[in-house]
Amino acid sequence: MSFEEQVVRALGRERADRVQGAARQLMTLADDDAQSTQSVVHINVPLHAHNAHDATAELANLLNATAPEETWTFVTVSHPDGTWSGKASPFMKDTTALDSRDWIAHFALSDLHMRMAAWRLTQLWRAAELAEQTVEALGRWRLLVAAACSRSLLEGAAALTHETTLLHKAWDTFKKAGPPTTDSLTRFSADLNNRLAKLQYASRVGQSAGQTPVLQSTNVMTYSNKLAKNTTTVDVLYLYGWLCDAVHPSFGSATTHTVLRASDRPKTHAIEHYARHPLKPLAASGYAMQPTVAHAAADPLVLAADVVYSSLSLVQWTMGDLGLTAEIHGLNRLSYAGDSDQPPQRSDACPCGSGRKYKRCVHRWGQPSTPPPPAVEP
Repeated sequence: MSFEEQVVRALGRERADRVQGAARQLMTLADDDAQSTQSVVHINVPLHAHNAHDATAELANLLNATAPEETWTFVTVSHPDGTWSGKASPFMKDTTALDSRDWIAHFALSDLHMRMAAWRLTQLWRAAELAEQTVEALGRWRLLVAAACSRSLLEGAAALTHETTLLHKAWDTFKKAGPPTTDSLTRFSADLNNRLAKLQYASRVGQSAGQTPVLQSTNVMTYSNKLAKNTTTVDVLYLYGWLCDAVHPSFGSATTHTVLRASDRPKTHAIEHYARHPLKPLAASGYAMQPTVAHAAADPLVLAADVVYSSLSLVQWTMGDLGLTAEIHGLNRLSYAGDSDQPPQRSDACPCGSGRKYKRCVHRWGQPSTPPPPAVEP
């Protein structure tokens, strides 16, 4: 992923190094992380029973009749209106160590945990692919492609950091409230699952024709403006404006072509020279290069990579804290990002990486979801 000397000259050595380093960081993270995951939603079954014994028998009979070859784990839940429902999964390991409330917490939150893992991975894969394509396009001096990819990467980073913050705040508020009730678990899980569904599947297709999508996505300018307000190191909207101009049809000569103006010998008219791949002839001709569009494609990549990396770290922490607090780690047969194979023991080092023993870390109901400072246990 090294640039040719002509590209380095055009971008400047420092900018070229920063661009390649930022892209490499995302690509390495994507290569080292999980390459696949599954977002499995447990089955919710309304029941006709009016007591615990009948609810358990009814749910067991339904599951055995539906898929007798599966090994089901399930729990029945009573509701304030006197009705009963069941949650069932063929993907859970032995849960005999959990008490009844932990069973409910596991079912209510494990769907959310897996969906967060899937969302995190898809955002990582998207960012890494766009960063790689931006660098490749810059290396070939295809500035239109570089600008388009860089713009998409910046928009994705803006959306990711905003939504990640909202998800973490929601979990932090819920966790600090203390041990949850069945109803609060159900409401919280439903609210965040709905938000994640919108982030993964929302669209604006058909909106201009008056066809409102079932899940309507947020306008990218809303995210971009929020990122601009929270970023002091660079002018986000200035860079974003350049990228928007660069992909606009009226800006073609400044992106895919280079114009060299000169006069013919009789000096009767001007000559404009266009070249589809202008970097090498331009560099050889001695003309001064002002690759403003290339800079506008390169600099947002560096910013976006930092934003994506920090946002994904916060998602990873939120997933880990949720999994450890609700004792989800190690209880699913499915593997997904961030999980250890076995639940930690009280005296084990906490899987979150704080350096504390699990029993002294922050993964308890009633505590804030804040990464603790590193600590060395005696």
